[in-house]
Amino acid sequence: MIVRRIRPEELKRTKELFSIAFEYAYDCDKDAMEVYEESLKEPKSREDVCLLEKYAAFLDDDMTMTSCLSATRYPMQFDGHSVTMAGIGGVSSLPQYRRTGGIRGCFTQMLPELYADGVAFSCLYPFSTAYYRKFGYEVGGASKVYDLDLSYLPAYKGKGHCELLDETNRKRLSEDVKKVYQGWQQRYNGMIENESFEFVFATEANPYKKQEFVYLYYGEDATPKAYMVFHKEKDEKGQKLVCSKFVFADVEGFKGLLALAKTFASDHYCIQFRLPEDRNITPLLAERSFGACKITESPLGMVRVVNVECVLKLARYRGSGVISIQVSDPYIPENNGIFGVMFTNGKAVTVKRTEEREPQIVMTIAEFSRWIMGTMDTEALEFCEDVNIQDRSIVDTGLVSQVFYKKPCYLMEYF
Repeated sequence: MIVRRIRPEELKRTKELFSIAFEYAYDCDKDAMEVYEESLKEPKSREDVCLLEKYAAFLDDDMTMTSCLSATRYPMQFDGHSVTMAGIGGVSSLPQYRRTGGIRGCFTQMLPELYADGVAFSCLYPFSTAYYRKFGYEVGGASKVYDLDLSYLPAYKGKGHCELLDETNRKRLSEDVKKVYQGWQQRYNGMIENESFEFVFATEANPYKKQEFVYLYYGEDATPKAYMVFHKEKDEKGQKLVCSKFVFADVEGFKGLLALAKTFASDHYCIQFRLPEDRNITPLLAERSFGACKITESPLGMVRVVNVECVLKLARYRGSGVISIQVSDPYIPENNGIFGVMFTNGKAVTVKRTEEREPQIVMTIAEFSRWIMGTMDTEALEFCEDVNIQDRSIVDTGLVSQVFYKKPCYLMEYF
C-alpha cells in the first residue's frame, strides 16, 4: 500500500470514491484536469481552496485509489487566539477495500505532516467516536438541542423587528449576519473564523426557491442582534421549524427570534435549534410540563491537538503556577515527552521539554486534547482511564484546575 497526498489529476477520483462510499450521485463528464482547474479557478468552498490537502491510499501500483480523506485548513478560535485547524472530512474507502488499513494509513501519513505545516488542532465529525479515538481524537464537548412547543411559548414583546433575507436585500443584510456571528466566534473555543464560503446561506439566500429561511433580528436600537436559518420538516406530530443555525447576541435577540417563531404556531407545532452548553435559556421558558420543552444533549464532534507545545504556549490558565505534563502520542513523535509549564497571571511564561522532574500528570494525546480545549469540568479528570495523576498535590492544591477546566466550546460549522 502507498499513502500520499493526491496529485491534481487525482482530485476527480476522490470525488468519485466519496460518491461510491456514501452512495450519492456525482454526475461529472469533465476530464480529471478540467475538474481540478475549474475548482482552482472558481473555488466554491474551503475545500476547493485546499484542493490538494487530501490524502489517499493506493495499491502498490500507485494508481488504484482505495481510500481518501480531506484535511481542509481553517482559522479557529482557541483561548483568545486564532490558530490553524485541519478539518477532516470525506473519509471514504471503496467497499472492496474496507478494513485493509487505508484510512489508518492516511492518518499515519497525514498527522506528522500537519505538525510540520504548523497546524495546531484537527477536528472531525465521527461516525464512531471509538474509531477516531484510536488516532488521538476525543469528543470536543457537547451542545443542547431544544424542541419547544410553539403553543406554550410566551408572547415575547419587543420593539425590534425581523428581516427575511432574499435577493433584494441579502447583499446588505449579510454584513449584519456576520457581525452577530463574530460575537460567538470570539466567545467559543472551536469556532471557525468564517469567510464568504461559510456565509453562503446568507449571501445567496433564496427562500422562494430553496425553502430555506434566513431571518435577521434587529433590536430597538436598530443593531443586529440575532439570526436563525430554518427549513420545515414533518413528523408524526405535524410540521416543525428545524433550525440549522440559531445565533443571538443577547436576551433581546433570543426573544426576538422566538417571537417570530411564535407567529408560525397556527401551522407548526414546534421549533428545534441547537445551542452551546453555556447558553442556558431555561429561565425564559415559562412552561416545562406537558411536553412543552424537550432538551437533548448532542455531541459536537471530536478534537485533536496536533502540536502540544504550541497549544500549551497559547492556552489560557487560571492564576499562576508550575506543572509538568507528560503526553503520549503514537502518531506525532514531537508530542511525546514531559512538558514543564510555568504560567503567570493566566499566560504561559515558559513551556519546555524537561527530564529533570517527574511528570505530575500523564495523559494520552486524546485526553490532553479534550482537557486543554476545555470540554469538561476538572472533577471528571479522575474518571478518565487514560489520565494518570502521579502527584496528588496538584489535586489537593487546585493546581490541576488552573490548567484543565471547563471553557466555552462550540463547533458550529461542518467540514
